[in-house]
Amino acid sequence: MQEATLRSPAAEQRLIVESIGSASPGLAGVLASQLGMPASQVASALYKAPAILLDKLPMPHAQGLAEILSQAGLGIRIEPSQSPVPTAADSLDIALYLREPACLATCCERLSRFLGCPAAAIQNMLLAPPSVILGDVSQATADALQQLLDGLPVELICSARKQARYALFISRQRGTALSSLLGDLQRMGINADATGTLDGAELDYQQGQYLWRRHQSAGGLRLVDKAFMRFDLNLEQISSDSCLEQLPALAGFPADLVPCVIENLPIVVEEGVPAHSLQHRLAAWSAAGMTVRPQLASLRCCRLIVESCPQPERCRELLQTGGLIEHAGQLATLPWISDMLFGELLPRWLQSGLDALEAEYRFEETSP
Repeated sequence: MQEATLRSPAAEQRLIVESIGSASPGLAGVLASQLGMPASQVASALYKAPAILLDKLPMPHAQGLAEILSQAGLGIRIEPSQSPVPTAADSLDIALYLREPACLATCCERLSRFLGCPAAAIQNMLLAPPSVILGDVSQATADALQQLLDGLPVELICSARKQARYALFISRQRGTALSSLLGDLQRMGINADATGTLDGAELDYQQGQYLWRRHQSAGGLRLVDKAFMRFDLNLEQISSDSCLEQLPALAGFPADLVPCVIENLPIVVEEGVPAHSLQHRLAAWSAAGMTVRPQLASLRCCRLIVESCPQPERCRELLQTGGLIEHAGQLATLPWISDMLFGELLPRWLQSGLDALEAEYRFEETSP
C-alpha cells in the first residue's frame, strides 16, 4: 500500500530552484549530463529562479536530489507536483558600477567564480560600456550576486526588461542606411532630424529590439538602457549670486580646494551620477546659483597621453592589464598616446593606477 501511494500522482514531487545561491554555474553542465537534460534548460532554472528543475519525482528521489543540490550551494525546495506552477519572475538585466575603480581586480575574481568564466573575460565585460554582466535573469540571481559582492564599493543596477527605457545613439553618414532607420523611427512616432539626433526620445524594449535587429548590421548604432547611464557634471561658471559656501557639500571635497576649483573652470565636480538622480543633482546646483552641464560619461570617448612616469615597468604592466598594449615592450618611448578609449570605467581605472605611480598624464576628449 505504501509503495502504491508513493507512485500515485498525488505523491509526486517537484524540485524548485529558489536561488542559484553560492553554486558554481559549472553545476548546470554537470546536472544536465547526469539528468539527461539540455544544459540551457538547467541554466535557465538556475538563473531565472524560482523555477522548476525537475517534476513528478517520488519523494525519496526528490529528497535525495534536494540534499545533494543544497550541498552544492543551490537554494532548493520540494513541493507536491500538484502545486501551482511558480510565477515567472521578471526578467532583469544587470550592470555594475564601480565607485572605486581600484577594486576592479577583486571584483573580477569574485564574478569569475559566480559566472564560471575567466577573470579576464569579466574585466572585458566591465570595461565595455555600460558594464552589463548578466541578462535575462531573476531577482533571486541578483540577490545572490549582491551577496557575493558584499563589502566591495560596487553598485548593482538591475533593470526589468518589460519596464526598461532605452536611449538610441545614431552615428551615421547620410545615405540609404540612415534614411531607412529614420523611416522606421518616424513610423514609431519618434522624431529625429536628418542627422539622426533624437532629442531625448526613448524607446521601450520591443521598439529597441526591433530597431536593433533591423539596423545594427550597418553600424553606427548604440542602444543603451537608460537605467545604466551615468553622467559627469561639469561646473562651467559661477556668478556673484553663486553660494560658494555650498560647493564643498555639493561636490564632496574639502573647503580648502574651492579656490583651486574656481581657478580651473570648467571642471568636473561630480562623477558617475546615475540617470535617475540627474535632475535632482542639476536642481541642487541650480539652487546654489552655479551652472553645471551634464555629460554622458557612459559613452565617453578619449585618448590617454602618458607624458612621464618614474616607474616605467609598472606603467607598462598597467597599460597591458587594461588591454591598451599587447606586451610590455610596446611602451618604449614617452610621451605615449593610446588608441581610442570608450566608456567611463577604463579612464577612471587608468587614472587611479597612474596616480599611484605618480605619472604625468592627461586625457584628450574625442568624438565617437
